[in-house]
Amino acid sequence: MTTSANPQPASRDDPSLRRAVVLELIRLHAGMLLRLPWVLLFMACGIGWLIHAHVVVSSWVAWAGGTVAAECLRAAYAKRVLQHIHRLDPDKVHSRLTWLAACAGGMVGLCPVLFLRFMPIADQAVLVIVLFATPAAGVSVAVSSRQILAAYSLLILAPCGLSWIMLYPQHTGPASALTALYWLFILGVAGDGEHLLRRAVLIRNQRDQTLQDLERRNADVQAAMERAEQSSQARDRVLAAASHDLRQPLHALSVYSAILVARPSQEVLPEIAQNIDKLVRNLGGLLHGLLDLSRLSAGHYAVDRQRVSLDRLAEDICREFDAQAADKDLTLRRDLQHVRLYDDPLVIGRIVRNLLDNAIKYTDHGHVGVQTCKTGSRAVLAITDTGRGIPQSEQDRIFEEFYQLGNPGRDYGRGVGLGLAIVKRLCDLIGADIGLVSQPGRGTRFEILFDSRDDGPHRYTGTATANLNSLRGKSVYLVDDETDILHAMNLLLKSWGLKVRTAASIVAAEALFEQHGKPDWLIADLRLGEPEDGLSMASRLRQIHGYFPVLIITGDRAPEQFQTFAASGFRLLQKPIVAEKLAGKLLFMHDSRVA
Repeated sequence: MTTSANPQPASRDDPSLRRAVVLELIRLHAGMLLRLPWVLLFMACGIGWLIHAHVVVSSWVAWAGGTVAAECLRAAYAKRVLQHIHRLDPDKVHSRLTWLAACAGGMVGLCPVLFLRFMPIADQAVLVIVLFATPAAGVSVAVSSRQILAAYSLLILAPCGLSWIMLYPQHTGPASALTALYWLFILGVAGDGEHLLRRAVLIRNQRDQTLQDLERRNADVQAAMERAEQSSQARDRVLAAASHDLRQPLHALSVYSAILVARPSQEVLPEIAQNIDKLVRNLGGLLHGLLDLSRLSAGHYAVDRQRVSLDRLAEDICREFDAQAADKDLTLRRDLQHVRLYDDPLVIGRIVRNLLDNAIKYTDHGHVGVQTCKTGSRAVLAITDTGRGIPQSEQDRIFEEFYQLGNPGRDYGRGVGLGLAIVKRLCDLIGADIGLVSQPGRGTRFEILFDSRDDGPHRYTGTATANLNSLRGKSVYLVDDETDILHAMNLLLKSWGLKVRTAASIVAAEALFEQHGKPDWLIADLRLGEPEDGLSMASRLRQIHGYFPVLIITGDRAPEQFQTFAASGFRLLQKPIVAEKLAGKLLFMHDSRVA
């Protein structure tokens, strides 16, 4: 289907089009008026040459002076209009130009009244021809304004026609009819010109609009290209850093693997196991950080706002870090005033954990502090430390991916450089403001400002703090097509006192539901090696057997998958699985009964 390139005619009542037409008419008309005094001077001289032998010269001089003066007045006003056209009211200017045209036409129209009766018939005919031709020239001078042309031409043609009829009464009928017909004809020509002017203005406006649209689109495209280039550079930088940070622990793991193959003594096995566990946790942290950045960058992180007790949430997280702080002989101080807000507790929890983890890693002595309070309409979360501090020149860069201050050797005991980048993205996601005050050698204070409104359903006021004893005796169905993972997860869950039943296929899972009913939890891998995935299976089993909590485990990192998970209402746990996070998910689902 094609569309016409011709512009559609706008409504006559369109205010913007009407104003544009009047302004263009005034601009063109005023430009013509600047030349008219000379034209009228030459015409008056020509008429004087024609009539000087038949009239008193002083009367001609008076008429000629008045006629040229009227045109000079119009020209002076036109010059002023052109200088200030965008500050003047176009309708008022048009009305004044009409009155000035009437005055100028009236001065020309005095010529036959004053002189025609004194002239011989031949000279009368010549004068009438000249005077009748003047309104025709006025068509171009009026520049398509029928209002201006009507006033100007009527005050020339009417006196001229009446003067002829008074001299020759026998011509009354033909003279009147022909004069009226001629007047209507030139007004019709002016109307056609007005239509053309309107269309020309419309075409110009549409052209300008098209050019503006093209400029905006070009600017948008340019901005998009710049963003894409920046994104590409950031991606290259992230991949380069990630590849390095992945190779180092993998190399260490290969060394430890070779040591284990060589069957070392029992004395070194605990140290090897501890180091392998540390390396695996570092790798898991790196992968989870990259996954979070991918989700946040793609805009697929679904915010789940709830009523949150910020002080309780901060206290629960502080308890998680007490041991880590004690290992470095640091004091983890709390100053937690009661603060409620309506926001995503998981996002806030991740922000607090990342900031606390960062503060403890970069503080060698002294203390780390956590504070919650309200200031005006905002809730405040502050994390302070007595660590090394951050130079002013580096404070903007610490939120970049993989950037670490003072860690050129990439010491994995101090993280991989994604924590603060994720904090910044999470703050942007929920509309929180993050501030930083730091002095080298004196410590750092991160301050997060949240919206403190509390008008949502009260679903969550802190992290799950019950110990694993609350899970004992609960039933879990575990579905995974990987037998090694199924076996390992079975042992882990049973060690927590859970009653575990496993299924290596969807058919086996359906059999568990038929034989034993629905469990307290269903834990299923997303990819089951079958046409139906774990998400679809869990949804279908819920429809058949009623509600039960569901935890989906996946290593899928495609950002578009997270919209599907958010819509399903199921809890999600990313591989590689850390035992503490799995326990936390189960405890949370147990406490809140939200799947």
